[in-house]
Amino acid sequence: MDSERDVLSNPNDTTNLSQVSKTAAEDQVEEKDEFTAQETPTKDQKKIISKNNVAAFSEPQAIKLEQAFALYNKNVLFIDARDESDYLMGHITGSINIPFEDLDNYKQELEQIPKDKPVVVYCAGTECDLSELLGDIFYEKGFKQVYVFFGGWVEWQNANYPIAHPSGNKNE
Repeated sequence: MDSERDVLSNPNDTTNLSQVSKTAAEDQVEEKDEFTAQETPTKDQKKIISKNNVAAFSEPQAIKLEQAFALYNKNVLFIDARDESDYLMGHITGSINIPFEDLDNYKQELEQIPKDKPVVVYCAGTECDLSELLGDIFYEKGFKQVYVFFGGWVEWQNANYPIAHPSGNKNE
């Protein structure tokens, strides 16, 4: 930048120095704005993302009941992070059980889940953090779209959404 050279050649000129500082700060803001704009997908990119369903998240995404139900209706895989005994007492219809506390014994099941497909992880509800912990592990293992449903089993049941009972009967 010419004004930077002027300041370097004449260090006693303080007016040029303040102008350079202001210009440099403005340049940084412009660069940041350009970077942010590049991070936001264009309409065409959004179409591709939704069509291919493989947009990678920067971290697991928290979702609410309505979002979880919409994903359920799109046949997204639900993963129950609770203990096997809790899962057997009742779970979201179609979900699989990968207990956070016993994850080492479920490596084979974990390997069978495609990493480029979305997954929803849930546990007992808002007082339970197993879904968040398991969601982080899924993300670290390379899963691209990990949703964490914090309302979990309790909220799902209270909404009378599809559940599987211990007897194998389904409430659909």
